[in-house]
Amino acid sequence: MPITQTCVKTNLIIAHIGNGASINAVKDGCSLDTSMGITPLEGLIMGTRSGDVDPALPFYVMRKTGMSDAEIENALNKKSGLTGITGGLTDRRDIQAANLKGDKKATLAQDMEAYKVKKYIGAYQAVLGRVDALVFTAGVGEFAWWMRKKILEGLEGIGIVYDPKKNEMSHTRNTETLISKPESKIPVYVIPTDEELVMTEDAYALMAGTYDVHTNFTYTFQSKDYVNKGRAAGLKEELAKTPELKEIIASPK
Repeated sequence: MPITQTCVKTNLIIAHIGNGASINAVKDGCSLDTSMGITPLEGLIMGTRSGDVDPALPFYVMRKTGMSDAEIENALNKKSGLTGITGGLTDRRDIQAANLKGDKKATLAQDMEAYKVKKYIGAYQAVLGRVDALVFTAGVGEFAWWMRKKILEGLEGIGIVYDPKKNEMSHTRNTETLISKPESKIPVYVIPTDEELVMTEDAYALMAGTYDVHTNFTYTFQSKDYVNKGRAAGLKEELAKTPELKEIIASPK
């Protein structure tokens, strides 16, 4: 079920978590707010980017260290975030491996990243008023179940109740999955991205002169009959190896 089929007149919080991470508040199918600002530096803690910081921080560091504005900009973009906290790790798999070995910096990095995502989820719920679904996507959102666990734990007060077993089972790029419990007021989905297809269709339409603003443009995957043949074949293979995956597949109602 492509996410675009669910967007019309639907309010969503979409957590796009990867090396470049952002959270988007979608109201009635249109983007209302996003965690990134004029550059990707604002918002969530990322692989090498700091995310939100006190605006006075760069000036304080410059006075204390003698760093130039270019050096500060480089540090915030390329030497901060998870790599700054852990001392060099950016891949969440490496950070998880270090965490399991008792690395306190790795644990701190995970806790800080999850805390920041939680804050944005709460803020966007307040902005949207009604939230029809919380969606995890992108590399980390799709595969790092341990990070989703840290993010989702404790959100029962705002109507989000995830299922730990379903969450651990969900790590596929071949289908959309539902990882919340039936009693959750806000369902939680894991929906794989297909950015390459979006860019391909955008580029083709631009060259053909048929492209409109993205809110009016219709993509092929918006059709209820659309099937990604590669992913369908991959899912068939996955189900043969892991039949229980079928239990968490999200199907259109």
